[in-house]
Amino acid sequence: MKRSNIISTLCVGLFLMLSITVSNAMNAAEPVTTGNSQTILGEYTIVELAPETIANTQVRVFQLTYQNGTEPIKIYLDERAKCREYIVRSNVMEVQYTCNKQGFGAKLVNSKYSLIPEQVNNMFLSTENLKYQSRISDGNIPVEKALGLIACYYPSLLKNIQNIASVN
Repeated sequence: MKRSNIISTLCVGLFLMLSITVSNAMNAAEPVTTGNSQTILGEYTIVELAPETIANTQVRVFQLTYQNGTEPIKIYLDERAKCREYIVRSNVMEVQYTCNKQGFGAKLVNSKYSLIPEQVNNMFLSTENLKYQSRISDGNIPVEKALGLIACYYPSLLKNIQNIASVN
């Protein structure tokens, strides 16, 4: 009888530990923000991943996925006192969105963070749309809002997005 009580107690304990682990894993994947990109890529979801170190700086990492996209996009957030830099990187293109008291907008990636060769980046990046996105909003905006704006504006930076989306 004692043996069955011990086994029952161990099973209940194991079940509780497993439940807590599954619950924590589910909470870790909760979206930071979701919405409709108003582009051919459709709905988007952004979740936060584990931090990474890039160029000797620990940064927050987010994963952006689109309903009609095939590969997730990573967003690396470098937060400093007066400025936040969002490095947005797919497997073929990278750009940087900067947020400070002057505003929020896109530009080419700072060489400190650049990983994709310039020739490859230029094959996919619409420099005309990059100029239009140099200032998307005035003033400093919260991280969640900046991530939502990136999800909505980033697709227009891709050259021939209709061709890319139809291949996916």
